Amino acid sequence: MVIFNEGNPDCVRKLLRPAERALKQGRDVLVESFETRKGLWERVLESYSLYLEGECGDFLSDLDTAFRAKFEAALAVLAWSFWKKGEEFPPAEERFSEREIRLMDEILKYNVFEITTKEDILGKLYRRDEETIQLLKTYYLGMDKWIEEQLEDPEIKLTLRYHLKRTWKAYREKIDAAINEASRYGWFRTLMEEWEREKREEVEAVRKAYEAKVRELKKRIAEMVEFFEEERRKLEEELSASSLEEIERLRREKEELIERFEREKAELARRLMELKDEELRKKLEEELARAREGALREARLLEERIRRRELELKSKEMELRKRELELSEKERLLKGKIEEILAMSGKVEKGSRLVLRDEARIGELNFVGRMKSKFAREVRLLGKTYSVESLEEKKGEDTSRFVGKLDEKSLKNLPENRYVEITLKEKKLLGRKERILVRGIYLTRVERLAELGLDTDPLTLAEINVHLIDARDSKGGTRTVLVIASPLGFEERVRRYVSSEDFHRNFYSENVSLILLDTESGEIIHNPNDRYAKALVPLVRLELDEEMYAKVRECVRKKLEGRDYLPLSECLECGEEEYVRRAFYEIGRDGHVVKYIDGFGLVLIRK
Repeated sequence: MVIFNEGNPDCVRKLLRPAERALKQGRDVLVESFETRKGLWERVLESYSLYLEGECGDFLSDLDTAFRAKFEAALAVLAWSFWKKGEEFPPAEERFSEREIRLMDEILKYNVFEITTKEDILGKLYRRDEETIQLLKTYYLGMDKWIEEQLEDPEIKLTLRYHLKRTWKAYREKIDAAINEASRYGWFRTLMEEWEREKREEVEAVRKAYEAKVRELKKRIAEMVEFFEEERRKLEEELSASSLEEIERLRREKEELIERFEREKAELARRLMELKDEELRKKLEEELARAREGALREARLLEERIRRRELELKSKEMELRKRELELSEKERLLKGKIEEILAMSGKVEKGSRLVLRDEARIGELNFVGRMKSKFAREVRLLGKTYSVESLEEKKGEDTSRFVGKLDEKSLKNLPENRYVEITLKEKKLLGRKERILVRGIYLTRVERLAELGLDTDPLTLAEINVHLIDARDSKGGTRTVLVIASPLGFEERVRRYVSSEDFHRNFYSENVSLILLDTESGEIIHNPNDRYAKALVPLVRLELDEEMYAKVRECVRKKLEGRDYLPLSECLECGEEEYVRRAFYEIGRDGHVVKYIDGFGLVLIRK
């Protein structure tokens, strides 16, 4: 039996020495000097590079992943040490995101359980060890769930997640065993009840803080309205003053011209009277007449300029006033709708998306094509290899019923809720061969897209249930994995139900697995206990240019700074609309609201 697949294990052990040193030290690496840690970083990085270049040969996939995970985790521990001590070290800042460093920080707090047994933990609990009790309290009140969620985050490096999952699993087993043992004692149950009470008090404090924030937001809106009115008044005064000043200046020029003409006229007359020569007198009279005519012509032109300028200024003033009224009305409507949305946030989810007919059609074709491509050859799931026994593409909706209601172009741009059925058969020589039916459905509200050309509401639990029940009733003893993709996303009730124990009992035990794919935000939803769904997630996940998307997301965040709302139309300069929308939905999940507002489009609202 080949274990290393021609790789040299002694070579790997030698390369891993600096990495294993950093991992063994864990939090204790902080006692080392900056220069020591910097040198250790360079040694780990050099060894990692040699390994990736094949210095030690090739290893089987599982071993290769484990080796790379150790290198990556060691670098993460060192990067954490620079961050923890406030030291600038650009290579670490460039390699690891703040999210990765903070996850490492939380897990390293539990580093004490690396060498601690269940009995050691119980002993510290009986002695009321403050540090141990505080760690268990944080764990009990949600740290375990938070870390598990972070370990599923695709933005955290895969190899780093691999190492941290194994480390955290070992800690959890010890902590859970100790808590279960200690909960038999009354004093510990009382302690846990006190933790729960503190948690409820913290939740109540957060609720009050949120209400205070809403009140502050309303106050800011009122101040904005007052500020806008004051600025408009100043603008009107400045416009009026500038108009009067210019007209007055032109009038003064006219008066000065007339006065200059009169002076020249008097001077010529005086010279004329002094001349005795008749011929010269006539010439001077002609010159005087021409000068008078020219002055009058200039005066008439100046008067005409004054009149035109007055008309232009009045026209601009009226146009500016009209635009101010339009903007004021539009601002009032938008603020009113935003206040309604803030008041209703958390109660309803309608209007949180904007999906156009032609975009939905393109998304459908992309999804079907991607499913066919991913399952074109044999696939490996749960440590088994499956061959593709059959692959069929089918229509879910007959769009011919809209002939006559839509023109040919609109009809071709209407999605058909197409789905792909793939039958997988386990490859093995002996025994029963497992079959899996993968049904990938692209789901939209075709009728609404046909009538309105757009849809703004997430899919409901009732719409998902139809396909779930069909899959359960027609399973025929075969495991069915239902992949439902939609650009509309899914309401919160769907997410809660799919993650619940009831769902696992009602469907997973009935050989039905479910994966929900939000093709706009890229979010994937499945039951955390469903191993088939977990195994298939990499095959259905959307491919994304992470670097480009990160730039778009940062651009949107900067535009939102200092503002209460941000229309999508103002962010199109950040990059492709697909990435801008995805950034809107991601930022929306961080405590903001995304709504489609008629007349304004998709709007990101700060809560």
